[in-house]
Amino acid sequence: MPLQHEHDFLVTGSHDEMNRQHYVSRLRMHILNQIGGGMRDVYESRVKPTFEKENGRIPKNETEIHKAMMADHYGRTWSTMMVNCQDMVWDSVRPGIERAQPDLNERVRGVNARFGSLALNPDVEMPRYLDAADIHRMPGNYHAERAENDATQGALYDRGRFVYNGGAAGPFADGIPRTMAAYIKARWPDFKPKRILELGCTIGTSTVPFVDAFPDAEVHAIDVSAPSLRYGHARAETLEKPIHFHQMNAEDLDFEDGSFDLIYSCIIFHETSRKAYPKILEECQRVLSTGGMMAHTELTPVANMDDFDAFYIDWDAYYNNEPFYKTYTSLDPEEWVTGAGFEQDKFFQVSIPDLDRSSPEFFDEAVKNPTVAKGRAARVGESARWYTYGAWK
Repeated sequence: MPLQHEHDFLVTGSHDEMNRQHYVSRLRMHILNQIGGGMRDVYESRVKPTFEKENGRIPKNETEIHKAMMADHYGRTWSTMMVNCQDMVWDSVRPGIERAQPDLNERVRGVNARFGSLALNPDVEMPRYLDAADIHRMPGNYHAERAENDATQGALYDRGRFVYNGGAAGPFADGIPRTMAAYIKARWPDFKPKRILELGCTIGTSTVPFVDAFPDAEVHAIDVSAPSLRYGHARAETLEKPIHFHQMNAEDLDFEDGSFDLIYSCIIFHETSRKAYPKILEECQRVLSTGGMMAHTELTPVANMDDFDAFYIDWDAYYNNEPFYKTYTSLDPEEWVTGAGFEQDKFFQVSIPDLDRSSPEFFDEAVKNPTVAKGRAARVGESARWYTYGAWK
């Protein structure tokens, strides 16, 4: 695992704890890529023929494949290893975070807002889709508060996510938003937003690349989690990035109509709900300025995959505490975007090559000839293309 960029509020733990984190990260990547890479062979050579023999047909969808694969010892073993390794990620990070809590919270409270701002609203209620389960099996989810003015959940997310993806998103853990920002600038060079809004920013790792890409813009970021926002604001200040953080629910934005020229998000919708999703899109349509753009990078719809890849990518819905995952990937983004009030001819979708894992030539080709890739969606370490969709107003 490469090294994470160290800022004033990053908590990595002791020497031994860091070694354990590196071990767990490499183990997870081995399970994901090497052992998980054998899943299709097992399906084609054993599970699918057995199913066909017993039922007189092949599995008709990803749900039937899931049931058959989890009945096979290879599938069960891989799945069990994935679940346990996910818990090991958080267990490797948590001791250092808990030990650092009092001092960390005090230092976060002492941060002076020299570049951006932080506006918390204690009246914001936590949506049930976030409050009902620890998403990604992260203890306490995004929003647990263990002390007054607590910021440690942000620290847990910061380090834990880096261990989880083995540093594949770069030292700042910002591979997806850097890719998004670079693509938007390259494909639409005359688009120069004056005000930008990110939905579901967590600790702002996905916000900073847009500050860098559009230095003349005023950048705002919202989330419902106060601990994540406290930590994110402190992180942004020590990185000298002007970001205005707000505690808000994306279903009910406290901004005026037409307030922003660019609204974006990075992998948040599958952690919401079927009721929340259209409300968020409608709010995007409301606060977006005329001529502005909405862009969301998310999971690839299963309609773009074969049934086995759809089963594989939907594993998280069953075992990683992401209950809306499977439902979300079955939806047609164009239908929901146009249903929120955007014009159909203003809708776009594209698979963007990851900046860190693609050649400049491949990226430039995607800019010139935008297409939507068919096949497995990007799961860290496996793919180099990110499904992105949105619309102009």
